[in-house]
Amino acid sequence: MEKILVNLTLAVVTEEIENILDTYPKHPYQKAFAPSGLRQDLIAYVLSRIPNTYTAIESSESIPNKKVQVRCSSEQLLHIENLIHTGIRDVLHSYHHLDYCVPQKVRSGATTANWFR
Repeated sequence: MEKILVNLTLAVVTEEIENILDTYPKHPYQKAFAPSGLRQDLIAYVLSRIPNTYTAIESSESIPNKKVQVRCSSEQLLHIENLIHTGIRDVLHSYHHLDYCVPQKVRSGATTANWFR
C-alpha cells in the first residue's frame, strides 16, 4: 500500500488562526485573511517558524477519519498564538508594501517588460 505524509501541525495552526481571527475586526483582518485571501500566506508564515509533526497514513485511509492529535504544551501553544498575531501584522504589511510597489501598466502606459530593462 502507498502511504501519504500528513502535517499534523497544520491542523493545530489552522484552528488557532480561526480562533484568533474571530477576535479581530471583520474589516480589514477577517476579510484579508478569508480562506480566499491571505490565509495561506499566514499559515505558511507560522508553519515555517515552528517545528512540525508529521505522520504517514495509508493512501486509502481518509484523513478526517484518522484520529491523531498533536499534543502541544501551553508554552508551544502560546508561541503559536504569538506567531499568528505577529504574522497577521507582517503578512498584511508585506501585502500592502507589495501592492504599492507593483507597477501598473495602466498608470504609466508602459508594458511590464519595460520595468525589467
